[in-house]
Amino acid sequence: MIDLNPFILSALFCAGLGVIAWIVSVVRSDAGIADVFWPWFAVGSALCYLPAAASLSVLSGVLLGGITVSACRLSLMVLRRTRRAGEDRRYTDIRKSWGRGFVLKSLPGIFLLQAAMGFILAMPLAFAITRSGSPTPWDLLFGLLWLMGFLIQVSADRQLARFASNDDGSGVLQAGVWRYSRHPNYFGELCMAWAIFGLAALGGGGWTVVAPLLITWSILRFTGVSRMEEGISSRRPGYAAYARVTSPLIPWPPRKT
Repeated sequence: MIDLNPFILSALFCAGLGVIAWIVSVVRSDAGIADVFWPWFAVGSALCYLPAAASLSVLSGVLLGGITVSACRLSLMVLRRTRRAGEDRRYTDIRKSWGRGFVLKSLPGIFLLQAAMGFILAMPLAFAITRSGSPTPWDLLFGLLWLMGFLIQVSADRQLARFASNDDGSGVLQAGVWRYSRHPNYFGELCMAWAIFGLAALGGGGWTVVAPLLITWSILRFTGVSRMEEGISSRRPGYAAYARVTSPLIPWPPRKT
């Protein structure tokens, strides 16, 4: 059974990375840099947990490789997007609403909060990545779920990037996977999170269900769907009609009108 030391190490790593991300954001005057650092809370935590494994299994190597590839892809995508469009609108809105002192407020309010969430969401990795033994059919099932989520997220992000390169700010993306879900990238992220929790539960980490529940709540009610769709109909006139027939999250054939 894993002891507390790796969890403490992971918490310290996440806090340190959050402070580094904040410093970079101050230098660049771009709080959206938080999204570049976000996936590395999981990768760094996984490395903190790995020494607790009795031996490095095939599952450990595949899982570590998968989340590292995913982190690299997501960070590069966000960097390309910020170079093209500047600070993400969500962070710009927070900057305006917080007013004076945003720089200092953003350390606990954005970056350390994100570090705390990153630590919690990475907890299933403590059990998933330290499991030993031969892979089981359940491992294959959860591995396929993770891969499905990753591929959906990649497809959604690529289609959105192509659309954004020709969009004047008023259009609505309704092609590809976006025809079946208004937020397919978030759906892919949830598939990946629940798949890792499934692997953790097989290793005795069932109590870490708090992690996928937290990210599900965050995507649905906090930083994801609700924040992304706030005021979008006024900026994109066709979005209301699109929303009436398209599933908000889980890909599903459009409703007939």
